[in-house]
Amino acid sequence: MDCPPGTGDEPLTVAQLMPDAEGAIIVTTPQDVALLDSRKSVNFALKLKLPVAGIVENMSGFVCPHCGERIDLFKTGGGEKAANQLKVPFLGRIPMVHEMVTAGDSGAPLVESTPDNAAAVALLDMANKLREGWDAPNNDEG
Repeated sequence: MDCPPGTGDEPLTVAQLMPDAEGAIIVTTPQDVALLDSRKSVNFALKLKLPVAGIVENMSGFVCPHCGERIDLFKTGGGEKAANQLKVPFLGRIPMVHEMVTAGDSGAPLVESTPDNAAAVALLDMANKLREGWDAPNNDEG
């Protein structure tokens, strides 16, 4: 469930309605002000005994559709730094790409419509990391 940043009524209500949830994925943007909210969200989940599957850094760089150059509009690396500090998995970075907008508007997932796109590759890598975490022998959930 996509919730507004922070630890307000919406995430609390969802956590209470889904007591058997297997985990939370915290999505942040790389700039410092957003990382404050993501840290609060991790601590909030842990207080509710909701495992944190990891942190995703969204909008991590813009890839120019004309020249392919990457520009870090909102910095980069903040999500990974927060994950390391909070001792939760870092799942990866999703760059901003124009094809994500097109895919969303058409209803075709980016990973299907353009699987070689940088954002699609990042999303698939994150899905694989999550699957590996769930399949790990030390995972009590099995």
